[in-house]
Amino acid sequence: MNITKKLLRVNEFSRPGKKLAEKKALILHWVGVGGQRALTVWEYFEYACVKEQKYASAHYCVDLDGGVYQFIPDDEVAYHCGSSQNDPKSGKIYTDWARDVFGKYAEDPKGNSPNNASIGIELCVIDNQGNFAPETLQSAAELTARLCQTWRIPLERVGTHNMVVGWKDCPRLWTRFPDQFSAFKERVGNLMTR
Repeated sequence: MNITKKLLRVNEFSRPGKKLAEKKALILHWVGVGGQRALTVWEYFEYACVKEQKYASAHYCVDLDGGVYQFIPDDEVAYHCGSSQNDPKSGKIYTDWARDVFGKYAEDPKGNSPNNASIGIELCVIDNQGNFAPETLQSAAELTARLCQTWRIPLERVGTHNMVVGWKDCPRLWTRFPDQFSAFKERVGNLMTR
């Protein structure tokens, strides 16, 4: 798998340049707009986030054709799974899963967040229901397996944005059909044993 480096410039809103404290989990997302391409996502993080003063980014984005782009180095913070809203089930800022996986990074949202201990991967989708192209899923599985092996992240710590915050429909398809996320993780696990 080829990874194209298209690093964001260091700035307050999408690439703070801070080092990750730890690498405890990989969190998967969807870009939220059907047909949107990875380079459009890069432009959003690079320009719109700064202009709008909105905190958002991810380490990687997997395109509709399976191309993989790296926006932020693995050892730096990306703003992909922080929250200030309560999870509807636990009533706390982060879900029970997130507090179990991230510990102190999910206990005090004012001083810490899971962003300080995770790698975020955005996935492009073919429609607004959140369906993935086969090429996107294959590259996402290969990337996830590679990152898990490189950073020694166990498969049970591969999650979705929804699994961290509880209120976000992200990725939409896997939030609505969790069995498809389970199938994706099984694919990742099979790649890790090769």
